[in-house]
Amino acid sequence: LSFFVASDAVVAHPAAMSLPSKVAAEQPCGSAEIVRRLWRLLVYMALAVIEFAAIGPSSQFIILTFFAAAHGGGDCELTPSSAPCRAASSDAALYVGVSSGICSSVGAVTALWLGSISDRSGRRPVIGIRAWLSFVPIVALTLHVFFGTTLWVFLVASPAFKAFDVSGVLLAIIADTITEPSARAAAVGIFSTWCITVVVLTLPLAGVLPMWASVVVSLVATLLKLVFFHSAFQETRSPALGNSAATPRTLAPGAAMSLLVRDGVILRVALVLVLSSLSFAGLNTVLSPYLTGYLGLTRGAGVGLLLASLGSGALGLAAGVGPLVRGVGEVGALQVCLSASIAFPLLLAGCSCPEQVGVVATLLGAPLWMFLPIVSGIKSNLVREEEQGLVQGALACISNFATATSDVIFGVLYRHVTVNGTDPDRTSVFPLFFVCSVLAAASWLLACSLPRKLPRPSGCLTSVGADVLQPLIHAGA
Repeated sequence: LSFFVASDAVVAHPAAMSLPSKVAAEQPCGSAEIVRRLWRLLVYMALAVIEFAAIGPSSQFIILTFFAAAHGGGDCELTPSSAPCRAASSDAALYVGVSSGICSSVGAVTALWLGSISDRSGRRPVIGIRAWLSFVPIVALTLHVFFGTTLWVFLVASPAFKAFDVSGVLLAIIADTITEPSARAAAVGIFSTWCITVVVLTLPLAGVLPMWASVVVSLVATLLKLVFFHSAFQETRSPALGNSAATPRTLAPGAAMSLLVRDGVILRVALVLVLSSLSFAGLNTVLSPYLTGYLGLTRGAGVGLLLASLGSGALGLAAGVGPLVRGVGEVGALQVCLSASIAFPLLLAGCSCPEQVGVVATLLGAPLWMFLPIVSGIKSNLVREEEQGLVQGALACISNFATATSDVIFGVLYRHVTVNGTDPDRTSVFPLFFVCSVLAAASWLLACSLPRKLPRPSGCLTSVGADVLQPLIHAGA
């Protein structure tokens, strides 16, 4: 149910009026058609999501228990708000901030280069490397749980794997497969909803299984993902686009940056993405140690909280993206989502128990999750088809740089304001929530400066002109 609703309303968006009615009538792209085209990517992502969702509820407490050993020890799954575990949460926040900052900085470069490489050499080789890199941290965690090896191998391998950022390539695969610009926001919404649905189905099992069983499930999902990739995953990049004169023939970062500053609209969208990334990354760094160290969040309660947020997000992606874009336009929908991101940190500061956090996450989960497909649809429709990999990589690059900066700053600040986790007063963290809200407000103000009707790129290889232009490209015209 969650992914069969999103696209139909978006197809009716006024942007579709830019297509001749005959072509639009002959080439409908409803939800069933989007799923049919993307099924290989959806199966691959389902296995990738299970791979890490299975260990998600457990890994946080494995890490906290590991760090708590330096502060007197203890089982942080059983006593998350004890003094050793609260001090461990401060250590974990610093580790997450610094390691995420380093891997995001590296990921900023790899996202840019990988997007350009995928435009030239194809999407499949890039995704294949990522699939094999994910094998390392899962094996390291398995060895720690079953054989007592050091956790530092996992703590180093996990951010290193995340640094190989293929988010731009994944979005380029969707753009390759869904050639109708008016359907791309819906396609990203279906993709995101599918991933959330798999998480929602996996988390309850991960929450009740023993830690060792969750690690086994993750390892099996990793192996199945590799088998599926090598047996069924196909290339999506068109050879015609690879030979196009418009495709960048070098991997210079200047080519991507010149694309972003080509006009004011693309630049402002990029700045919106930067500011929102600063806000989201800072909140992500602070929230996990705050919930465990100060609100006493347990593994079971954490699973319930995630399910509430993801359930609301799935509902918003499935039933909210289309009507919202149709009603207020792409830019208006973006502003609605950013408004929720302003309120979310402030409301979290007012919560004194995990149950209240669950209510806030349920109420605002939908617009927060809807941000991704809406901003992805906007940036995809601002450039030509042959520039999709480059622009997605470039935007992922600057987003990662923003995330890296935010991760490090907020990780260090959390350790400072909590006095290395020894301050028992939760209000010490409130200034960090306020900063996240201010960054989201700045992003919202910038989004308000965007034109209501976004310009479409000239020379765009949409479904209207592809049948005419691609034979000419093949002929070397």
